[in-house]
Amino acid sequence: MVAVASVWKKKRDALKAKRDSLFETYENDPQNFHLAREIKDIDDDIAECTQHVEQERRAEQRAAKLVTTPK
Repeated sequence: MVAVASVWKKKRDALKAKRDSLFETYENDPQNFHLAREIKDIDDDIAECTQHVEQERRAEQRAAKLVTTPK
């Protein structure tokens, strides 16, 4: 599960880098609707990746509890 989470983290980091670059350009031209829309789409993708990372983290925590909980 750790490997899956790290794949989502890498994807999220790549998206963040792209978003930050686009946002710097957008700051110089805030009327550029196309650029704003592209940034918003990337933000949505980042949120999706974050959700997957959190799901994997919760699954890992549940698995760890099952392993460490005596019956």
